[in-house]
Amino acid sequence: MDKPLNDTLELAADWADRFGDLTPDERRELAAWLEESASHARAFARMRRLMGDSALIEACEARAEAGLPPLPGLRPDTGHALRPRRRLQVPARPALTRRQALAAGIAGALALPLAGYGFMEAAAPDAPAPLRFASKVGERRRLTLPDGSGLLLDAASRVAVDFSQAARRVVLEQGAARFDVRHDPARPFAVHTPHAAMIALGTSFSVDRLARASELRVFSGRVGLEVPQRDRLEVAAHRWALVESNGDENGGAARVTSGRFDPAARADWQDDWLDADAMPLGFAVERLARYSPVPMRIADPKLGRLTFSGRFRLDQPEQSLELIGALFGLRPQRRGDTLYLA
Repeated sequence: MDKPLNDTLELAADWADRFGDLTPDERRELAAWLEESASHARAFARMRRLMGDSALIEACEARAEAGLPPLPGLRPDTGHALRPRRRLQVPARPALTRRQALAAGIAGALALPLAGYGFMEAAAPDAPAPLRFASKVGERRRLTLPDGSGLLLDAASRVAVDFSQAARRVVLEQGAARFDVRHDPARPFAVHTPHAAMIALGTSFSVDRLARASELRVFSGRVGLEVPQRDRLEVAAHRWALVESNGDENGGAARVTSGRFDPAARADWQDDWLDADAMPLGFAVERLARYSPVPMRIADPKLGRLTFSGRFRLDQPEQSLELIGALFGLRPQRRGDTLYLA
């Protein structure tokens, strides 16, 4: 790959990596750089799409931290002169910035015939795919979204972020997340699950997506809750709302329940605890499984509707599963590579 393209990709990686933290002056600088050349805009759009794939980013960074060369296709130019800006050093290779590691790894990936990323070349530069962020089992991730809003991902969770000039849309594809939304009256902030949509302008709330339900908890402000076949609800601060599928394949209205909670005493997964207040056993096992390297299931799905209350450690999922099971005379049993409550 020639040096001009190398330089463009490296700068695009830097801008895309820092996008959520840019100052107003830096945003104007970015706008000027994008207007300099259509190739700058294409490179920036490509980097934004690729940086949404957390698996690719982690692979690139892991190679740099291990002292390994970047993916085939590009050798980073560590001598490239840049305007002064924040540089993050990769410990194992002090001469290689995080920006350069990302540019090298991503450009190398673009040069390879990888089926998983081949569609990136064909995507229109002015219609970037949603950014995707994910966390591993047992890992929480704190991120800044492109509009400056805060995102905290629960373990084993994944979101797709699609922001435009008119709206901010997030799809919670798996797990749970907390959103500290930056106020922008012109662009409502909406989080979608298969069961509901939660709409806010500037507030703090969390959404938990389960197999047959979605839970909303509002920590400050107010959040609109839209459920198919129901009137829109407004959920105030320190209240929760649970939307449960009725299991009707013909699309009957979901069941909605709500109540109050004390965020100082019950922050739920955000402080390493599973706080159960008449919680269905099935919901609890789903949440514990996000922290367990061993998959967890209930042997008899009918038992999932049993409810219980109490506080249990998320960072000790197997012990918590055993304690919860004991409330119903159930015990964890290992079958193959899965732990069943039976």
